[in-house]
Amino acid sequence: MSRRYSNRSSESDSIAPMRRRPGAIVSLFLLASLVPATRVDAAVSRANLQKDVDRLTTQISTLDEDYNHARIQLSSAERQMRELGIAKEDANRELAELRKTASQRAAASYRIGMPNMILALFGSESFNDFSRRMGISSRVGDWESGIVTELEIANNRSHEKEEQLRKERDRAKALSNSISKKRSSLQERVNQHEALMARVAAEERAAAARAARAAANSRAPARAVTPLLRQDPKIPAPPLPGSGNARAALAAGYSKMGTPYSWGAGGPGAFDCSGFTSYAWRAAGVNLPHSSRAQYAATKRVSREDLQPGDLVFFGSPIHHVGMYVGGGNMIDASTYGKPVAVRSTLRSGYVGAGRPGV
Repeated sequence: MSRRYSNRSSESDSIAPMRRRPGAIVSLFLLASLVPATRVDAAVSRANLQKDVDRLTTQISTLDEDYNHARIQLSSAERQMRELGIAKEDANRELAELRKTASQRAAASYRIGMPNMILALFGSESFNDFSRRMGISSRVGDWESGIVTELEIANNRSHEKEEQLRKERDRAKALSNSISKKRSSLQERVNQHEALMARVAAEERAAAARAARAAANSRAPARAVTPLLRQDPKIPAPPLPGSGNARAALAAGYSKMGTPYSWGAGGPGAFDCSGFTSYAWRAAGVNLPHSSRAQYAATKRVSREDLQPGDLVFFGSPIHHVGMYVGGGNMIDASTYGKPVAVRSTLRSGYVGAGRPGV
């Protein structure tokens, strides 16, 4: 009996693991499937964050240059308003002087009486006297015709300048409102970017903590965590050109390496892209507008094959980024929000063309 019981016991012991095996297999399968899924989800999340960062930085760069271009347009409108204001004052002074002269001559004519042909004829003692009187009448008529014409011209000129001034004021007001909207939109994108960067930093810390826990549990060296954000490679600044304006511009640019990016900034403590290039070239005695689009229009076109250090390279459609070529396929620029002035590759998307300042 004991032997039979013993056999049954051993048989049941050998069957029990078999009966439990399907559940164990399912559990192991679920566990195995969860780990890769977590990693895939994390990778997708990090990739989406990267896309969000890229999207926002592009929007910030574009809006920044929209803002700069609108400021230049507003400055031009304000200058035109000042010039029109001066022209209108000149036209009004001319009109006032003509009116004053006309009034004086009209009063004088009224006092002495206006000669006409009949009075000249009957009041003349001789033909010569008649001719003399008619000559006076003709001259008075000519003067009247001329002064009326001049008054009309001056009056029209005054009204024309006033209308032009009104239009420029309307344009300046519209530009000012546009700038205000662009500034608000830009600040909104910057706020979104800062919030996103906080999420990125939290994700980086969480990824590092997960790697550290995994290493501690497995007693293996901690796995390096790939940074979420793509970092620019550290490219050293090449030597300066031997002489010329480009050397002065690049020297000024190199002196600002590491300076932070700030939209609308033209230095010396912060820059956006066009603010940086205009600052660098101003040190070489060349004034460039604080706008990548305006700088493109203000420089001489250069082919990519003929690029020289100091030339400006432009990106985006519409243009929203500019850097200064340093040679070797690289440029120095104020890249975008969160990235300081540094030397970077020109091999980026959206290349439009290049321009040479000061020629």
